Amino acid sequence: MLRMLKPNAIILHKTRPQVGQEIQACIGCNECILACPAVAEPITIDMLNRETLSGSISAPIARFARACYQCGACVAPCPVGLHRDAMMLWLKVRLLSMGAEE
Repeated sequence: MLRMLKPNAIILHKTRPQVGQEIQACIGCNECILACPAVAEPITIDMLNRETLSGSISAPIARFARACYQCGACVAPCPVGLHRDAMMLWLKVRLLSMGAEE
């Protein structure tokens, strides 16, 4: 009998306060943006950080959020050890809840 191994669950979704703390800790180096294969148009880390938690979501950030497939390429290059993938998941949830259109 062949036994299937269950993969360990990975929790990417963080609470709003946790995402806020990660955004506050961001030093704005853009390394996550530079490593991301989903970036198709110019965006800045400042735009991304600002729009992740509150306010309106601009069309470029909305397109970027939709293109992000949570590959994790943004995590390793972060010199502060932040999890942009978890922040992106929060942004995706916000985008869906707002019903934002391009």
